[in-house]
Order: sequence, then C-alpha cells, then structure tokens
Amino acid sequence: METIEVGKRKIGNGCPVYMIAEMSANHAGSLERAKEIVWKAKECGADCIKIQTYTPDTLTIDCHNSYFEIENGTWKGENLYSLYGKAYTPWEWQGTIKEEADRAGIDFLSTPFDKTAVDFLENLGVGFYKIASFELVDLPLISYAASKGKPIILSTGMAAAEEIREAVDTILRTGNKQIVLLKCSSAYPADPADMHLRTIADMKERFGFPVGLSDHSMGSLSAVTAVALGASVIEKHFCLSREIENPDASFSMTPAEFKAMVEAVRNAEQALGGVFYGVSRQEESSVVFRRSLFAVKDIAPGEKLTEENIRIIRPGYGLAPREYEHVLGKVCESGLKRGTPLDPYAIRDYLTLVPAKKEHCELVFTWANDPETRAQSFSGEPIAWEDHCIWYESSLVSKTRSIYICYHGNTPVGVFRTDLVSDTGAEISYQIAPGYRHRGYSAPMIWLGQKHTLKKTPSVTTFYANIKNGNTASQKTVEKLGYRRTGQEEEYMVFSKTM
Repeated sequence: METIEVGKRKIGNGCPVYMIAEMSANHAGSLERAKEIVWKAKECGADCIKIQTYTPDTLTIDCHNSYFEIENGTWKGENLYSLYGKAYTPWEWQGTIKEEADRAGIDFLSTPFDKTAVDFLENLGVGFYKIASFELVDLPLISYAASKGKPIILSTGMAAAEEIREAVDTILRTGNKQIVLLKCSSAYPADPADMHLRTIADMKERFGFPVGLSDHSMGSLSAVTAVALGASVIEKHFCLSREIENPDASFSMTPAEFKAMVEAVRNAEQALGGVFYGVSRQEESSVVFRRSLFAVKDIAPGEKLTEENIRIIRPGYGLAPREYEHVLGKVCESGLKRGTPLDPYAIRDYLTLVPAKKEHCELVFTWANDPETRAQSFSGEPIAWEDHCIWYESSLVSKTRSIYICYHGNTPVGVFRTDLVSDTGAEISYQIAPGYRHRGYSAPMIWLGQKHTLKKTPSVTTFYANIKNGNTASQKTVEKLGYRRTGQEEEYMVFSKTM
C-alpha cells in the first residue's frame, strides 16, 4: 500500500495520522466565524480544514412533497432544500477561507457535490478533493473529480463492498491512483455500536489504499480506536461552540474536545509504535529481576554442578534458566562462591567447537542464507549454492582460514571462522544459527574460538572484527570481550583486541 501525498503531508502506513476538522455548517452564516474556525482548528492540532461546496440547487430541487421531507434523525421535520440553504457555505466566501487557511499554515479541502463545484474549486487551486458518503454512488461526479489528477478522499458510509469497488474502479479508470478511503457511519450523531471499526483493517487489505475514519460519533473513543486499528486519517466536525445554532452543531466537537482528541490520537500513535520483540529502553533496568542460574553453595574448581549447588533464582545476572538441564553434571572450571551467577566461561564444555568438515557444507550454506544473516552481511544478496560449495571446499584446505562448528550439547548452534591477515593478526567472524539467537552464545563462542586459534597459531597477538554499520548486537558482543573500535570504513567498523 503506497502512501498518498495531500497538501503538506503524506497519508498511509508509517505516517502520522492526518487530522481533518470539518467546518461544514458551523460558520452559522458568518464569514468572520468561518475564518475564526480556521485558526482555532490549527491551534487545536488539525492538519486540514474542510468545507463543502454546494448550493441548495446543486444538491436538490425546491420541492415540498413527502419525498423531500426528512422523517427521522437530527434533522427530522426539515425540508431538504431549506436545510441545505441553512447549511451551505457561500461560494463567494470560499476563496477567502482558503487564503485564511494558507495564512494559518493548514491544508484546505472541500467536498464538491456536482461538476460546477469541481470547476469552481479547480479555479481556487485546491490540491485534493473529498467525496461525501452520500455521493459515493454518483460515479459521473467521482470520475470528473478524479480526472483532475488530484488525490481523492472517499467516504464510504452506507456503501456495500461492491459499491466501494465500483467507485474505486471509476477513479482508477481516469488514471488516478491517489485514493484514500474513509470508513464512515452516515448517521448524525453515529452510535458507536453501529460503527463496525474492524472494517478498517478489511478495507486496507481488500482495496490496497490508506483507510481512515470519518467520525460522526460523540467524543474521542471511536477516533482513537480507529487509529489502533490502522486508520491513517481522522475527520471530525468542528465548531467554536455547540451553543451557536446551526444544523451541524449538535454532533460537532468544540475546540477543547478536538484538541483532547488530537492529543489522544498522538499518544495512541506513540503507544502503537512498530512491531517489536525484546527488551525496550524502559525495561532495560528490569531485566535483572528475571530468574537465572546462581551458585547457592561454594563450588570448588573441578566440582560438578548439581541440584544442590546451583538453583534458578532471582536476580537475572547468570545463565538463562533454559540452561539448567544442560549444565547439570558439567564441571565447574574455576570455582564459584555462593551467591555468584553462573556464566559460560566457568563451565567446562558449555559450548564446544568442532573443525568444520565436508558434511557441514549444507548446514553452513543454510545459515549463511538466512535473511537476518544476509541483512548483517556486507553483501546482502543470497549466496548461490555453487558459489558456496567452491568457497567452502577451498576454505577447508586453506592454510590461513579455520572454520569451526559450535555445538551446545549435540546441537549445532553457530559457526566461527578465523582468517590470518598477518603473522600476528587474525580476523574473526561468526554466525549464530536461526532459532538460537539471543541466547548468549555469541560471546562464549568467540572466546572459545580465540582459545583454539591461539593454541593452533601461537604467534597471533591481535584479533580483528569487521562489523557492518548498524549491527549494534555484534558490536556489543565484541566489546564485552574486550575489543575496542579502532577504525571506520564506509560500510563497516573495525574492532581489535590485543591478547
């Protein structure tokens, strides 16, 4: 789903919710009040002020038989022609209102209700159009507005999915793909129980365009809920006071209410954030209150770890509880005092390194092509099997390269590699197998790999690690082992450690 650019902003996933203040009839016949509404809407956090461009004669005819009388709802007893006469915004005001919006730094939008309104708004230089729910079935109007090549915000109150598709296809046939759909309940005011806001997610998936909410309910609840469900636009009727009598006042928001809604929406956006797993910034100080493995008795060097001398307790400074069964029966290399956290360096054969063999070729290939591994590699492109085989076979016989498979018990969990870059220097690299990341295996694997390298090549005094820019996890891992940043290339940072 692409973002749509309207006015000074973009609408769509990843963009702040676009807030529209609908003036409608709330000017109550006063141009000065209309201008005041523009500035007040801006002050309350609106991104856009919206009006409507029609006259009673462009919407209906002056007729008073039963067909033209409103029988129910907010405007019960009104005649259509006389109601629209009370509510419309005189066309001679609209250029002035747009100029006022420009001065206030707020987008100006209008809803045209016939072709003459589109022509009029074109002459005003509007940047995009809104089609009202009741006009969704007016395909000739939609086609004409869309033919101007500007974004179309389309309200969908009362519309069946097939009717929305028909309106969308009408826009697309003009070559215009700039569409925003608004879920809407065309009742004034709308009952929250009849709004069916979960439709927003379905509309996004079904039509593939940004979706928002044209909200006629009272209060902010529906708007904030819609944002949580993926709405990219919120439109609300806006008035200076519901005490100013006009056809739309009863279901419009006052400035204080609109401002509170905008603040609630912005807070909801922050709370929604993005998809995230792991420890958040605020949770970092709480990690220590997790459980982990601790020595609960003094453990002598060479003594085995047992149910009597280690336990899973708070705090969280030791190995993760998942390691309990793995370390039971293993030998404690260095000895531990009661109340000391278990770490992998104190346990014999916590991890083991085995020189890579031909039979490991496919395993290393699979790990190397894992999407997360490729993302942290200097070349993000997938590796071809034939190329891997050539590289792997030559690596096994190389005099300067060593590859080890890291095991946790009988399970392969990573690969460690060294390349001799001089008589005294070796470059390290490593991968953790998918499914075994974030278990703390990286640092002990590197530590063990360094020991193997020093045993095999005693002349090595310095280890190097080239880490791609932005790979903070690997950066923290090597720093934990005493590496320091000693260089910066265009794509990667250089870390080194002198033994």
